Amino acid sequence: MNKKEIKDEIITIIREASPNDITADQIYLKLTERVDPGRTQETIRKTIRELVNANYSLIGSSSKGYFYINSKVKLEEAISYLLNRVPFLERRADALRKLWNEENNQGGNG
Repeated sequence: MNKKEIKDEIITIIREASPNDITADQIYLKLTERVDPGRTQETIRKTIRELVNANYSLIGSSSKGYFYINSKVKLEEAISYLLNRVPFLERRADALRKLWNEENNQGGNG
């Protein structure tokens, strides 16, 4: 199978799980029954990000896994989860920047 066919299979698996969430591990296991999706579950997460970012599919995520967005409620759940992660990601970025500067004796954001 080519990459587009694998993406289509992932969308099908997520839709079939609806209305329940499905984890990347579960998607990976179901996908390996059909094709060789790649080496790790990270391949699945990366492919799902590509699908969403390319405006190819309405896939949301939560701490429970991925889900197909088929209602306004599910859309709001997905958006809320993403927006709630922003401060944590900013703190991680700040921590990396600070550590880099400390280890490289830099005072600024360099």
